[in-house]
Amino acid sequence: EELEPIIYTIRNAFQTEMIFLLGVYQANPKVLGKEYDLLVLAAEQEKRPMHEFESLIYNRCHDFAVISVSVHRWDTIRHLLSSGNIFFSQLCKPEKLIYNSGEGKLTGPVLINPAIKHANLLAEFRQMLEKAKGFLLGSSIYKAALEYQLGAFMLHQAVEQTLNAFLCPLMGLRLQTHNLQKLLLYTRRLSEALYYAVFPRNSGPEIQLFQLLQKAYIYGRYKNNFQVSQDNLEILTDRVIFLQEMVSRIFPEKLNLYFEKQNPFNPD
Repeated sequence: EELEPIIYTIRNAFQTEMIFLLGVYQANPKVLGKEYDLLVLAAEQEKRPMHEFESLIYNRCHDFAVISVSVHRWDTIRHLLSSGNIFFSQLCKPEKLIYNSGEGKLTGPVLINPAIKHANLLAEFRQMLEKAKGFLLGSSIYKAALEYQLGAFMLHQAVEQTLNAFLCPLMGLRLQTHNLQKLLLYTRRLSEALYYAVFPRNSGPEIQLFQLLQKAYIYGRYKNNFQVSQDNLEILTDRVIFLQEMVSRIFPEKLNLYFEKQNPFNPD
């Protein structure tokens, strides 16, 4: 019942094909109650950028409940599902569907030559992770030169590239964003461990640390008064190393589980 006004608001904001409830989580902070994770599929007639719809939903629905939301066009997701996409086949399940306009129809994914696809996805992951490790190395060079602001920027890029290494091979597309929270949201849909373990954001210091990393993408390059301490840079460096170690372990596990069973796997 709590989601009914949200569904109504989304449907009246733009042409909506489907809405999926992907998960219900403890909101942060806890006093806010529950957080609902939604995937919205817009009709292919909608030509505006999908991030505009996401902002619209947040602006109109924040009084109803705490939500996380992603919007994609139905024709894009339909094509990915028909080609055996791993990521969206885990999300677009009938049991998660809470609204359907009746125009779209879910079909099961089709795996084409699984052995070759497995090898290609693993190779893509490893190539992208190596790039992420390059940014981590670059941060250490800036740290040695006492350029802590630029070191933080490189750590932001290391996290962004690491999360993309986990997501892109499974999604079949790259999210056009530098927002680490958005990338973590997508990551949580396949691995809650990756979402909560590295940047828990469950206390004032943890929130500040994550915000520092977020700001480093712009401020680390263009704000002369942006301050990053050596201690914070070292803490963030350890977090990035931990994240890359987790991704190196979890991605092959997820991939192997999917191809071994050839059916949807469950998040951590």
